[in-house]
Amino acid sequence: MKGHFNRHRDALIDNIDTLEMEAFFEKVTGMLSGVPDQGQTEAALPGELHLLPGECHFITDYKAKRLLFKKGFDQLLGYKDAEVDFDFVFKGYHHEDAVMVSQVIKSVIASAVNSFTKDPDLQLSMTYRRKRKDGSYIHLLSQSSVYEQDDQGNLLKSFTRLTDISYLNIQTPVSWSVRSNNVDDEFIQGKISKAFENPFTKREIEVIREIQKGGSNKEIAEKLFVSHHTIATHRKNIFGKCNCQNIVDLLMFCRQLKII
Repeated sequence: MKGHFNRHRDALIDNIDTLEMEAFFEKVTGMLSGVPDQGQTEAALPGELHLLPGECHFITDYKAKRLLFKKGFDQLLGYKDAEVDFDFVFKGYHHEDAVMVSQVIKSVIASAVNSFTKDPDLQLSMTYRRKRKDGSYIHLLSQSSVYEQDDQGNLLKSFTRLTDISYLNIQTPVSWSVRSNNVDDEFIQGKISKAFENPFTKREIEVIREIQKGGSNKEIAEKLFVSHHTIATHRKNIFGKCNCQNIVDLLMFCRQLKII
């Protein structure tokens, strides 16, 4: 039984781009589509919905792929609640935090929607940096817990509280902890380690090294004996794979992986 669970859990995450959340949640929604709507027991909200300064709350429905409730995004991130949808809450991470945050979230949800033991006390706590509407970043504490499970224990809905902890000046941006009967730290760490493997092809690494030297698309194309259109495509793919927005961020990412 547990081996069957592990295979389905891995299948949800593997073969999906590290930073691709939309495709992952499409698979989650498909997996939960056969879960009957009747007979589900809805748990009470964890705590009152009174908002404290510097926080927001939302309820995520994984089967319907939507937010059932949202409040406080304006004061926390500068977005009106009406602007916030399901996809929004899984975007906007700082590029240095995005891979780890995405992998932790995928690992926990993949385990929770393929459950073999009912785990109403499942909780995920994370810290990471998130972009505000004005372009600045704040450091958040994200705390998610079960809101609704089906009779087999599969997670259908979660409740999340985001809190601004920028004032703490934490030196390690991303941290995470899970309380669960079904999710083990070793599984999550394995997915994180796999995500940080070199994502680039041999040719893309050659292009990156030329970018590091300051070469333009035309100059790199001439050196590698290809068209500048080919280099433009390589450059687009390179930036997409690492979720970097500029050359400085790209080179920092590559140094972390010891590519350059």
